[in-house]
Amino acid sequence: MCDKIDNNKSGDEDDNNNNNNNKSDEDDEDDDYSVSSVRAGISIGLLCARPQRAIKHPTLTTTVFHRRVLLNSLTWKKYEDARLRAAFQSAAPHPVSSDRANESARIQDSLSESNDLPNTCNTFEEIVEEEDQDEDNDNDNDSDNDNDSDEGGSVASIPGPDGDTGGGNNDSVENDQFASMEEFDHWLHNQHDDEPEGFVDPYGLEELEDREEGDGDIELDVMEDMEEDDQEPLSDLGSFRSDGDATPKQIDKYPRAGEIKEKRQSRFEDILARQDIEESPNIFRPFKDSSEFRLARWLNDLPLSKARSSNLSFGSGKTMRQRIDQLPTPRMQWKNIQVDPLYGTTSAPVYLSYRDPVNAIRSLLDRPELAKYMTYTPERHWKDKAEYTRVYSEIFTADWAWDTQASLEPGSTLLAVLLGSDKAHLTEHSGDKSAWPLYLSLGNIHSSIRNKPTKRCWILLAYIPIPSFTDPKAHHTALQQRLFHQCLEVVLKSIKRVGKKGKHLRDSLGNVRHCYTRIAAYLADYPEQTLINAAAQNNSPNTTAGHHELGDSALRPRRTREWILSRIAQAKRIAHPSNIEEYTEAAKQLGLNSVDRPFWRGHAGYQPDLVITPDILHGLFRFWRDHILKWVRYLIGAAELDHRLKALQPISGFRHFAQGISHLSQWTGREDRELQRVLVSVVVGSPKINTSVLRALRAFHDFLYLAQYRSHSTSTLQYLKEALETFHEFKDAFIKTGARRGKNGIIQHFRIPKMAGLHSYAYHIPLMGTSVQFSTEITETCHQEMAKAAYKATNRKNFFQQMAAYMNRKEVLTLMEDISSWYFERLRTKASCGHAIPCLSGYETFVSEMVIAGQKDAELEVRRASRAKGGYIWLTIKPDRRGILIDTVVGFYNIPNLHTDLVTFMGSFENVGLPLRFSLLRSDVWYRCRIQRPTIQDEDELGDTRVIQAVPPNVSQNRHGLCNCVLVKSDDDAEETGIAGYRIAQLRLIFMPRLPQTHPLYDVPLAYIYWFSHLPSRTERNINMYQVHCLRESDRSHIGEVIPLSSICRLVQLVPKFGNWANPELTKDNSMDVWKYYYLNSFMDKETYQAVW
Repeated sequence: MCDKIDNNKSGDEDDNNNNNNNKSDEDDEDDDYSVSSVRAGISIGLLCARPQRAIKHPTLTTTVFHRRVLLNSLTWKKYEDARLRAAFQSAAPHPVSSDRANESARIQDSLSESNDLPNTCNTFEEIVEEEDQDEDNDNDNDSDNDNDSDEGGSVASIPGPDGDTGGGNNDSVENDQFASMEEFDHWLHNQHDDEPEGFVDPYGLEELEDREEGDGDIELDVMEDMEEDDQEPLSDLGSFRSDGDATPKQIDKYPRAGEIKEKRQSRFEDILARQDIEESPNIFRPFKDSSEFRLARWLNDLPLSKARSSNLSFGSGKTMRQRIDQLPTPRMQWKNIQVDPLYGTTSAPVYLSYRDPVNAIRSLLDRPELAKYMTYTPERHWKDKAEYTRVYSEIFTADWAWDTQASLEPGSTLLAVLLGSDKAHLTEHSGDKSAWPLYLSLGNIHSSIRNKPTKRCWILLAYIPIPSFTDPKAHHTALQQRLFHQCLEVVLKSIKRVGKKGKHLRDSLGNVRHCYTRIAAYLADYPEQTLINAAAQNNSPNTTAGHHELGDSALRPRRTREWILSRIAQAKRIAHPSNIEEYTEAAKQLGLNSVDRPFWRGHAGYQPDLVITPDILHGLFRFWRDHILKWVRYLIGAAELDHRLKALQPISGFRHFAQGISHLSQWTGREDRELQRVLVSVVVGSPKINTSVLRALRAFHDFLYLAQYRSHSTSTLQYLKEALETFHEFKDAFIKTGARRGKNGIIQHFRIPKMAGLHSYAYHIPLMGTSVQFSTEITETCHQEMAKAAYKATNRKNFFQQMAAYMNRKEVLTLMEDISSWYFERLRTKASCGHAIPCLSGYETFVSEMVIAGQKDAELEVRRASRAKGGYIWLTIKPDRRGILIDTVVGFYNIPNLHTDLVTFMGSFENVGLPLRFSLLRSDVWYRCRIQRPTIQDEDELGDTRVIQAVPPNVSQNRHGLCNCVLVKSDDDAEETGIAGYRIAQLRLIFMPRLPQTHPLYDVPLAYIYWFSHLPSRTERNINMYQVHCLRESDRSHIGEVIPLSSICRLVQLVPKFGNWANPELTKDNSMDVWKYYYLNSFMDKETYQAVW
């Protein structure tokens, strides 16, 4: 079996002299150096070719790794064998040699036999080797592939001489697993003894054997040794804010859940069987080949009437669409029925366009690319093997899935149905056309995949009609509410049936399970939440809190199924539902709206208080914008807040409010997030922002960030509760200061429906998983393609039927694309293992595209990098300034102490002489670097890439330059979270001196920084942020130092301590240079919030 390796591979180092490099200089500027790390038995990052050196420094001890891989695009097997050799050899320490030639010879000797190893893998994906190559086992082969590649992309652990890997996931390779290189060679050769006879080399790899030894197409320089610290996993995250580690130490699975009842062919195999490929090798019929099919898929999105071409088999848009309709159809077929409202009269007939939701679920189960992200077994995750601290993330890790599975018959499978709806305006700038789409997905799919728009895991299920009623206008809202529930009862009829009786459903591997559906969650904003749970206006949709209890600090009883249905029955005894006015009034007194027949009343296991999920977008963000921000602006003053925001230093990737926020007329979630980052830190010191206001403001932002965690533990849930309790304790300060006001003056209460919804997070997360996966941002994104784009494809008359036809045609094309990609991948896998394959239209194109994609992954440009533990820093291939004198750098950057500090840094290396003519030393200079670190909650997943700028002063634009602040690791024992062992600095210069190859700093990126004061042992009271100040010499010059670039761990933001009023001379250009005191902003982003505390 070939080990799966990281996609980021180093390419050819000398990009300027490479004859195969056809890119222009302009293209080179956009290329980046990168670093990859594969966490398996031993971490193997592919860096540029230099011997490893331990850089010793009085305050910083950092190991800089340098390696080079010049990898041919299709020789994965040979590279993998050499890589495994290197992993074994690097597990035992070797003395560092200053002689590069001796070192290279020793490494090459250790790899000399790798070219003779057999070649059994020549694809870019993992291939499972099986003794039985019969075509009947293709489904099992697919299943093995899915199971073998985990989400973290880890390489399989290297077993010992007896073949035992030690069980579980090995985080490190023990040095004593192999007694010698000969024993390792024996094991390595045995991994390929089961190569099938008659192996065919479809890509002609064997002829590359001689080239490898002759011209060096494959050359692997591996680091001499790896320090013990880098072989260990990141430290356990057991501290404040970062306790929700997504990697459990113990997992309990529900017994017998998700049992496979039988094995069949998958749906894709059934479709291809009907295509009769042996008779006609074109699976894209009725299109003549794959190229015409792809062209039709592109043209389908255009307002096409005619297409004239001698090479096309269709001559008009109508003919093209007729051919599309002949392709294999999705399971979901649209139905268009007339609905007679139970109450009221409409001005025109009401039509409902919908699809069977069970078929929609089956279409998700059919897709092979989702197989490895599906979960059919409820689990309980624990942070410790003693099962003391629970971890909640996905739906199937929470209590609802476990308890619901217990209510089903043994061996059955739970399908967690997710629904979402939201009214959408279809017209732009003018017009009143609206749609009410209903979407469906499965909670069995991992949320990181389910909520990506490109994965297409949310399916358009129906368009809910929005008719015009002829009844009195006062009745229209009640009639529309009842029609909504009437339509959903029709649409979800099959869900209700399968929820009670169950149904045999098969997945993409042909595995058949007996499944029961349960509506797990309904994503909606507040108006629709009250509509679904039959709650009156200004009442809580998931608790029994009425209008007068909305601002209570205690959680009210839950709005259960029995509570709602009993209240509806009570209202019916007071007034008949046909009497709209009387029934509405009676229901309002009972905390209900006008709905008398909720669609969910017959659905098994429906729990209204859980199905209505906390909504971060409309519940938290809109509450923050409509209330918290409004109160703060009143206290500090709009002009003062604008000036403080304008004075912040710009940071690449973050919005800088250059004109403040007073001029903003349209807000989105983006503006909310960007302002939430800085609001707490910029308002500190304002006269009206007293201690109580500040504590309430800080507590709410703590709650806001904690609620967005992707995994929670018992500890972080307690932090969430405490933050909400603190906010309620001090929220009265907004009334006392006069900030909580309306048109008629100060409002003396907090009867805000969304404030009552804040209690739902701590209650809901242990039962249903983290709240971030239920944000209505998902449905807002779905509107773009499934509502607005579909409307643009119509003639604006009877458009719902046309929108349904348009979406159906898009799904037909997408289904055909999925089938062809799946089948071609299977053929490519079989061909690589020596099987004969049919000649199919489009297969060669598919293979060539895969080869190109593999080349882009395997032959990336050379990346000079400095690596910080657990993170990555890289520079662009082409420096911003090449080979300039150090004296020029001193004047260009206005760093008078650069000479002295560089001599001090270079002199810290023992037995290393300084350059004879130091003033003539030249250096490459970069204006920015990029950093990307693993996320705090999941070290196998990389976070967002951040750009750290060190732009020199410019007289015409910014005489201070644009230099961001960073977190520098000053102690090797520093943990990943917390501030112990770290210091704050301003990055002033990124450079790489041009030194002899024998020098330990040869090809090592360096940084010049200005130090800030040591971080204090405690944060500032009330704001809970650290305060630092600039360090200066007696002559007012900054205290600076040269450090390895790899010592930088994180981009951070410092916010000036403005005081009572911001200095009018303070601007975004000078705020980091002329001010003295700053706050370390812990709300800069979610990762900083969890790491810096």
